[in-house]
Amino acid sequence: MRINFEEVAEKSLSGIYIHDEKFRISYVNEMVVRATKYSKDELIGMSVLNLAHDDDVRVLIDSTKRALSGEEVFYETRYVRKDGKVRWAWGFARPIEVNGKKYVLGNWIDITRVKDLEQKLRESEEFYRTLIEDSLTPVYIIQGGKMVYVNRAFEEFTGYTKDEVVGRSPFFIIHPEDREGVYAKYIERESGKRDVDVYSWRIITKRGEVRWLTARPSRITYKGRPAVAATVVDTTSIHELNERLRMREDYLRLLNKILRHDIANALVLVRAVLEEREYELSNKALARVDHIVKLIREVAGLESALEELRPTKMDELVREVAENFGVEFEGEEVTVMANESLRTIAFNLIQNAIQHSGGEVRVEVKKDGRWGVLRVADTGKGIPDHIKQRIFEEGFTTGGTGIGLFIVKKLTDILGGAISVYDNEPSGTIFEVRFKAV
Repeated sequence: MRINFEEVAEKSLSGIYIHDEKFRISYVNEMVVRATKYSKDELIGMSVLNLAHDDDVRVLIDSTKRALSGEEVFYETRYVRKDGKVRWAWGFARPIEVNGKKYVLGNWIDITRVKDLEQKLRESEEFYRTLIEDSLTPVYIIQGGKMVYVNRAFEEFTGYTKDEVVGRSPFFIIHPEDREGVYAKYIERESGKRDVDVYSWRIITKRGEVRWLTARPSRITYKGRPAVAATVVDTTSIHELNERLRMREDYLRLLNKILRHDIANALVLVRAVLEEREYELSNKALARVDHIVKLIREVAGLESALEELRPTKMDELVREVAENFGVEFEGEEVTVMANESLRTIAFNLIQNAIQHSGGEVRVEVKKDGRWGVLRVADTGKGIPDHIKQRIFEEGFTTGGTGIGLFIVKKLTDILGGAISVYDNEPSGTIFEVRFKAV
């Protein structure tokens, strides 16, 4: 089933909007309509600055400039609804490019309730503690490098109980790649060297899941000593959506490059044949037509990679491709999480082996523990080690278009698999692709 990204955006629980360099809004989802009380027709074409609180216009301008320069920006701001009510929001902005024009893709989460809770904390610690303990928003307090308080929502979010985290350093929960940066910010904040800001990092839950959170840590006085308190929002869905949108943008750019470059160049010769009507050129034109057909098939494979992953019978699909090429196939029943683009992977690997190996080609599908494995082996001259390191690079070739193995690597990555190449014995090469088995 193809993912409808517009439908995903419309059903998102966070506000999603797009505006151009002049701040004119070109897209909003339903959550923005609900949050601002304006209709879509009223919002489209409106300056996003018209929604900002007068005191926060500069925040929005600065965030937009940073986003257009290539940064991914988190910010906190106030916005004014159509009925005049002021609300608080956390924003996330990143640059996108459509048809050569720069835009800002933004997400925002209404945090008015969180801000209200923070205000109540300043007014009454006892009253706030009651509210925060029952809050749906995870909250924690760190002091002296150790966790001194978490609420029930934090326990539910991380999977760890109060007894498992209070009194311990909390940084074991943070993803190893983010740990150093988060710790450095914490030290600066508790010592008073860092202002309140909003940023995101990953955690690893007790169940082993990687989740994204966005927090607003601030320096407080807790039981007479400096500490850092933070409210947290689970922003995993936002990061995943942005990653899917980024991936979609990358693949659309790749499709456009193929269409503009390879297919256009191939058609030049076809046009020359039609003009000259020479026999020698006719044979070349037929070869170019075959090349165009192959490129179209590869484009279709790239498009199918954007579809939702589903249980796919690897042995049946690969057997069909191998039989079409007339090469030897051996396989056992294996179902993996993939989609129709697995056919393109098999097609390119087998075709590459036939065209470049100079030897016999054998295709195998088997199950190896939690993995489904596709192997394409040949008995040809092999690939030198210094070339093995480059064969998946875009444009690298020892003959041909130099795009087949690049596409194989891209499709394997998008499907969450892994690809490797090594020597066959006594001669030749083996390409091996692995996907998670069902």
